[in-house]
Amino acid sequence: MSGVSRWVSVGWAGGTLGSSTMLGAMSLLVLFFLTEYLGIPPAAAGLLIFISRLWDIGAALLIGQWSDRTEGRWGRRAPFLFAGGPVAALSYLMLFAAPESLSGIALQAWVLAALVIYATGYSLFVVPYLAVPAEVTAIPQQRTTMMTWRVVFMTLAGLNVAVFGSLLIKAFGGGRPGYVGMGVVHALVILVAMWGCALVVARTPAMSRGGIPQAGTFAQIGMVLRSRPFRVFVGVKFFQLTAVASTSASLLYLARYVLGQDEGFLIRFGVLQMVGTLVSLPLWAWLGRRFGKRETYMAAGYVYAAIVLSWLLTTLGEPGWVTDLRLLLIGIGSAGLLVMGFSLLPDIMAHHTRTTGVALEGTMAAVYNIVEKGTAAVGPLIGGLLLEASGFVSAAGGALPAAQPGSAITAIFLLAAIIPALFNVAGSLLLRRFRLADPEQ
Repeated sequence: MSGVSRWVSVGWAGGTLGSSTMLGAMSLLVLFFLTEYLGIPPAAAGLLIFISRLWDIGAALLIGQWSDRTEGRWGRRAPFLFAGGPVAALSYLMLFAAPESLSGIALQAWVLAALVIYATGYSLFVVPYLAVPAEVTAIPQQRTTMMTWRVVFMTLAGLNVAVFGSLLIKAFGGGRPGYVGMGVVHALVILVAMWGCALVVARTPAMSRGGIPQAGTFAQIGMVLRSRPFRVFVGVKFFQLTAVASTSASLLYLARYVLGQDEGFLIRFGVLQMVGTLVSLPLWAWLGRRFGKRETYMAAGYVYAAIVLSWLLTTLGEPGWVTDLRLLLIGIGSAGLLVMGFSLLPDIMAHHTRTTGVALEGTMAAVYNIVEKGTAAVGPLIGGLLLEASGFVSAAGGALPAAQPGSAITAIFLLAAIIPALFNVAGSLLLRRFRLADPEQ
């Protein structure tokens, strides 16, 4: 069984510092920047982002299947990783450096173009990137190691956006100039991380693999969806990613109306979650080796559900150490879900190639990527509908929080605790149906 060195694992994983910086900025910064600094109405800004996500779905499928059919001296995936780097970096800078001379429709056209290029660069890199572990090693536990390192760089990317991003904006003078300065620095990080990863992948030989798919687009999608392990996995990730989206949508409301804190809570959350994630990674990797990936993955879902349910015990003015402990534990639970979930995907890809003789890693990565992006849109939708139905009173941009009815506080707890807990339990129960031929799974 062929394997990879630790340096290959780290070099490949480092690429996610670029892609996760892009994903984090889209979650935390882009909508706020478009409305507060470019003056685009919220509905229009949301529509622009939605259109770019529709484009991204088609782009992900096209890129995944294109990379499956590619053959050349650099392999199937490396050419796409090289191409994704400059496209992603340019789009990041383009988005945060919109010319001040533009306004109205012209400004919105610029933003839409930047968002579409942003989505294209992200998919150019991420979809082939996710297919790499299944191609470079046949050892399941080495794939776990690669994904563990990926979680490390994902965590650093979150810190890069939430903490360093804020510091960079202030360092470059705040306002639109601050965002431009942040955009320049982050664009360089994205380019270096993606190209570094591409160089490692280009120099790493792929294993002997299945044949190049000859079927059309929809036939390939049908082939991967006929794989029961893949269907179960996608269902599990749908539940878990929807839970994450619900938590993200509720976080600032929880901070303001339950904990009595401001937006600075995001930095506290990011740092403590990072610490919990990093310190627990060796434990989760050991548990995966000791008890198997599926069982450990199921346990992580139950643990995370119990942790987020503890938000129901939160009261205004609770001791700071209690909140900090909860945030730290959330990082620990998240680490288990990320490491085990990510490491199963290349195992499923390799299993599909072994059992069918056809390599469709890129198509599988594209379908997973679509689920990931779709659930990211579900969280805000669920949050908005629940808050609207609960009678939530908007502060309308005011510095002071509005008084909320009890039903609105209940809605916040539903989003922060109950929905994430139920969805994670549902994902763990669904994992009971997951089976691969390899007993190590």
